[in-house]
Amino acid sequence: MQQRVYVPGGGGGKRSEEEIAAGMELEVFNQGMWKTELCNKWQETGTCPYGNNCQFAHGIGELRPVIRHPRYKTQACRMVLAGGVCPYGHRCHFRHSLTDQDRLLLGTSLII
Repeated sequence: MQQRVYVPGGGGGKRSEEEIAAGMELEVFNQGMWKTELCNKWQETGTCPYGNNCQFAHGIGELRPVIRHPRYKTQACRMVLAGGVCPYGHRCHFRHSLTDQDRLLLGTSLII
């Protein structure tokens, strides 16, 4: 399934019409996550019970690129900010590393 995706140009805040027009329109395929990660079973044992039907890649040659949203992992995960553990792990769409600014905001929100 093919679709067109518009990625806006320019930075955040107010943008001129020229900056908005500077965005890109791309044709992408909705591939899902098929074969975008290596198969754990295949990595551990060299075989997989699912064979060719496995949704994970059996080797680097089968890996497919992942098309991510432009804002992918640009904001901190709320679970991590709250001091908890994120149940999504590396598949979370938010950052798990806190910047100095995140820590500062977190520290001031605790005082209020």
